[in-house]
Amino acid sequence: MRPSARVRQPWRHWDEARLGRNLGVYVHVPFCLSRCPYCDFLTYGAERPPGLDPSSYIELLQDEIAKRGALVREHYAPRGRLVDTVFFGGGTPTFLPHEQLASLVSAVFRHFPMAASGVECTVEANPETLSPGLLHSLVAAGVNRLSIGVQAAQEHHLRWLGRVHRWRALLPRLRELQASKLRLSFDLMYGFPGLTPAEVKDSLGQLMALGAEHISAYELTIEQGTPLALWAHRHGHDMPGSAEVLRQEGVVSATLRGWGLYRYEVSNYARVGAECRHNLRYWRGGDYIGLGLGAASRIGTVVLDNAREIDGYRRAVAMSGSDADPLTGAMSGIGTTAPPADAFLRLRTRAGMPAAELRIDPQWIARGWVVIRDGQAMITPRGLQFADLLAREGG
Repeated sequence: MRPSARVRQPWRHWDEARLGRNLGVYVHVPFCLSRCPYCDFLTYGAERPPGLDPSSYIELLQDEIAKRGALVREHYAPRGRLVDTVFFGGGTPTFLPHEQLASLVSAVFRHFPMAASGVECTVEANPETLSPGLLHSLVAAGVNRLSIGVQAAQEHHLRWLGRVHRWRALLPRLRELQASKLRLSFDLMYGFPGLTPAEVKDSLGQLMALGAEHISAYELTIEQGTPLALWAHRHGHDMPGSAEVLRQEGVVSATLRGWGLYRYEVSNYARVGAECRHNLRYWRGGDYIGLGLGAASRIGTVVLDNAREIDGYRRAVAMSGSDADPLTGAMSGIGTTAPPADAFLRLRTRAGMPAAELRIDPQWIARGWVVIRDGQAMITPRGLQFADLLAREGG
């Protein structure tokens, strides 16, 4: 039987009108058991700035959730614009005691105007924090999707990456996830010293056997100011070359294609219908409210960041909803839908963007990077490898 258009080109059936009409909520939890040597996110292990501790931070978050929720009810809900994606990221949200994390999830559902159905609620988790009690609390609070940072299925690679979990000890815990009601996404890394294409394929096979419907596969990047950057300064010759990294990336794509997942964004693969809608809102266009330390909000064309240090964040929460609050001012001018995302974000996805909005080099088509259909410049799997170039030259 001939595959349907939805299966052949699922990105043409994304509900972009809903992405623009409704909005998402992101909640940042800046705590981890320990910081990985490659990480440059706004997160802390055992060493934290004075005044930043989980208990007081949760109180601030609860306050911000209530105030921002009231703003959204005032400005968005009367226009029929409701929250239909929620994402708890970090850091490691599951670092928090599961009762406290569940209370934060419940607070978002309680204070924000939520869509009546089809809400996607994701929590990022590190494998070592998983427990039956945690899963039960999250599901009861409204979580339906878990994003788990596994990174590799080989013990020696996990040690090199500075991860605290070990695959053999972790596997029974991950198998328990299959009995939960949660949709599962896993993070995997490639492009680091010693990794082979066969090991990439093995890791993916083991994750897919656990019931994954979504995989985020990231090339290891060296971020300035991290311990990895110091290591690379002395041992950079040990990093794999670009040809080897591309070979590993090809193994990721081919292996996941064999499992029925398609590459819908530069680093993300999913079964049809299992794409992360919250992240699609970032890449395709939509409003979102960022809660917590350093979290970003997009209101129409205005992007606003929360303070990255705790005292500034505390002051911002205190004035939330007042005339001095930038977010309040931005919300006063919203319409009935959000504008599309910037070109460099849309070009990270298979859906691409209208051809009339791009300066298209004919070589992109000749090289098989871009396909134009019905006025839309769609990005091929090969073209996703050059998304930055397409944005730089065509945006």
